[in-house]
Amino acid sequence: MAQGLQCWDAAGRLVVDLNDYNIRYMGSVNLSITAGQTAWSVAFTGMKSTGWLAILRTNQYWNNFYCIPGNNAFTVQYLPTTGTYAQTLTFDVYKYDV
Repeated sequence: MAQGLQCWDAAGRLVVDLNDYNIRYMGSVNLSITAGQTAWSVAFTGMKSTGWLAILRTNQYWNNFYCIPGNNAFTVQYLPTTGTYAQTLTFDVYKYDV
């Protein structure tokens, strides 16, 4: 059940309305990358561009990756423009609702 905070002033006007987010684990996915690449698209059925997160769980070297959610996939970007190492990354995927 969602929780939140609502406050009214003396005149009965709503002045604060903070919702809570419910987040649900949707699964994990592995991505095998080769040296030299800087961007990858990872399929994940049902994913949307809003209300979803993909978070890097493990990597072998440094955490220089970020994820951009999309429809039925997410994009993984390597922050530097060169220098990736061949490795397998594991991402956890979550869905949240307001």
